[in-house]
Amino acid sequence: SKIRNIGIMAHIDAGKTTTTERMLFYSGYINKMGDIDSGNTVMDYLPTEIERGITVQSAAISFNWDNTQINLIDTPGHVDFTIEVERALRVLDGAVAIFDGSRGVEAQSRMVWLQADGHNIPRLAYINKMDKTEANFAASVDSLKRQLKANTLILQLPVFQANQFVGVIDLITMERIEWDMQVVSPNQNGRNCTIHKLTNKDKEWETSLSAKSSIIEQLADKFDEVAIQWLEGEYAGDAELFPSTELKKWIRHGTIDRTFVPVLCGSSYKNVGIQPLLNAVVDYLPQPSDIQHPFLRYYDNTLLAMAFKVLHDKRLGSIIFVRVYSGTLESGRKLYNVNKGKEEKVLRLMTVYADEYKDTKVIKAGNIGVISGFQSTVTGDTLLESKQALEAAVAKANLISKDTVDNKTDNSPVVLTAVRIPEPVFFCSVEVYSPTQEKALRHALDVLCKEDPSVRVNFDDYGSIMLSGMGELHMDVVSQRIKSEFKIDAYFGPIQVAYRECPTLQVTHKAMYSRTILDNLYEVEIAIQISPCPELSTMRDAINVQKPAYNPELSYSAALGVIQALQQGNILGYPVMGADVRILTARAKRGCPSGLITASAVKCTREALDKASCDLLEPMMQIEISTRGENLMQKILGDLAKRHAKISDISTTDNDGNMKILAEAPVSEMKGYASSLRSSTSGNADLSLHPSGYKVVTQERKLQLKRKISGTT
Repeated sequence: SKIRNIGIMAHIDAGKTTTTERMLFYSGYINKMGDIDSGNTVMDYLPTEIERGITVQSAAISFNWDNTQINLIDTPGHVDFTIEVERALRVLDGAVAIFDGSRGVEAQSRMVWLQADGHNIPRLAYINKMDKTEANFAASVDSLKRQLKANTLILQLPVFQANQFVGVIDLITMERIEWDMQVVSPNQNGRNCTIHKLTNKDKEWETSLSAKSSIIEQLADKFDEVAIQWLEGEYAGDAELFPSTELKKWIRHGTIDRTFVPVLCGSSYKNVGIQPLLNAVVDYLPQPSDIQHPFLRYYDNTLLAMAFKVLHDKRLGSIIFVRVYSGTLESGRKLYNVNKGKEEKVLRLMTVYADEYKDTKVIKAGNIGVISGFQSTVTGDTLLESKQALEAAVAKANLISKDTVDNKTDNSPVVLTAVRIPEPVFFCSVEVYSPTQEKALRHALDVLCKEDPSVRVNFDDYGSIMLSGMGELHMDVVSQRIKSEFKIDAYFGPIQVAYRECPTLQVTHKAMYSRTILDNLYEVEIAIQISPCPELSTMRDAINVQKPAYNPELSYSAALGVIQALQQGNILGYPVMGADVRILTARAKRGCPSGLITASAVKCTREALDKASCDLLEPMMQIEISTRGENLMQKILGDLAKRHAKISDISTTDNDGNMKILAEAPVSEMKGYASSLRSSTSGNADLSLHPSGYKVVTQERKLQLKRKISGTT
């Protein structure tokens, strides 16, 4: 059977979930369309999503269209949930990028586009909200070309009647497709449309024929076969008679190899253009077999799957979303988790329908399924049928590597690369009012961390729980879920900026620590080397600490101490990042308690950090502001200057005087800026923020922070 694994991606409020809901309705999967404002959409089912009208988690669903199974993932549009988009992109074969027809390319749509570029994902562009008065199809397409460097291929033109958007012209078939906008019932509106074959008597004929000629010429520039047909073939120079089957074949070819981005248009909220969009998904986006993953050559059609999402279901417990790349996944069998080095049994195997699951016996290659019964598997883990399958794959990879070393052929890894989790930029303390809820809180935090790896939980020296996340909205959503979903009456402290500390010098520190326990003197010798590391991340797992091969238990206890010390640096107690730590020596006499070894390693690491001349780093935020009207510019620039922002670019986005400002500022200065900007501009400016890395805090700023933390002004 034909399969399409596709994602819906866009800037927030561009219409992702609304488009998905219409797809489900017209495919016959649901009998009534949900609405974001009413809080009854299929894909946004979390209480937080319903209340806020935004997508927080990527949701998956399967439905059929034109004898093709479409596995669709609706992803969040807000920058705080970018990790959800990244996880979805890992397992997609194609994507539909949705743009607001009145705004064109926006900040987050640009970011997810670049993420898709990183995974070489073929895309369709869908210009949505063409019913809006400000919508401009040509300007939106132009923004794709200018800002995304997309080689667009316009397959449709919008149709207006009395200034109302009513349909599209399909340039491939030369048909005008119109929807009845007068139907009152929203459940019928959009089901039926009238299709009119264009002739030279229609007013749109010349424009449409010229646009179709442009499609053929674009294809001819890239594909010799089309050029020969267009210049010398039976239909040479005649766009009207050029066969649509040939056009579709080469458009599909150009889409899959990412030569072109086909562009369609519609208004999902008004139910216009959804059926042609679904046809384009089937016609132009790849099926799994069209994508040649280099790592598949190591597995000879044996089972290879990737866990790309973990959820906690009230009935089923922990469930794992997997994409099967090769072989067959069967219910009841054991799988080998390469990353964890252990086997886990598939208790139940299911297909997914948003928050509902249907049992199945088999998931075949190219498909997406859900597993229950796993305890250790997390996002990014590679799953095989056995340890022997891994050994065979490694052996084959080594053989191929030897054969191709002279040819410099790409040697892709045997284990699928895990999703990179960015460092959090905000944190707050969490407490429960009743000690009886302490256990429930820790369980809730454990569940949330497994579901969303960008949520971090740490414990300070006093046992207080510190919760970290990617942004103010992210933190707000997590706290709300703890209260509403897990029914925990918890207090969340004020949101604070997640500063980091980073060594600047390579140092080696060696020390002997002694302690008497029950009249027994124990001595622990620890030697540690700390070096600056270009990878700005915090070491969180003792496995990643380089340590001596002798006495692995003792070395592991010392590594636990290293990790513990790195969670609180010596300057202001913030986690240490960008540090490469190596345990050179770890010695103790037999019978020495492991806790004493760990405590000694903590002390040694902190003493080494004192020598390493650590800097204090603060997270930075990339700012993009779009304003409607030049008169707001000075006010916005003045406010940004007060927030220590550095302006990188000011440009005009169109002929109406709309402006775009690009800047960078410390995260600490941007707290609450969205509401401040909205208020000062009366809603005439749009803001997009996303983390852009870390910069060294000035000495003056460091002293201010020290005084603030110590309580002295």
